[in-house]
Amino acid sequence: MKTLLCALIVVLFCSASVHSLTCYTCVDGDCKTPTVCPASSNFCKTVSTASVFSRTCEEFCVPGVNVYCCTSDLCA
Repeated sequence: MKTLLCALIVVLFCSASVHSLTCYTCVDGDCKTPTVCPASSNFCKTVSTASVFSRTCEEFCVPGVNVYCCTSDLCA
């Protein structure tokens, strides 16, 4: 019984420590809106071109000339 209780406590502790990423999100507007991303999102993605500026939560992100990817809360 003690083993089961200890296992349950460990599971609860580990599940409580899961943290969702928070990113600024927008499309061509005020890009300071903090958004708690879905658990599947691992990146904050910023796309900046002459015609588009957007910030989104993304599961995958490949950085490039106009694409910036980061993994910390409210990174820009």
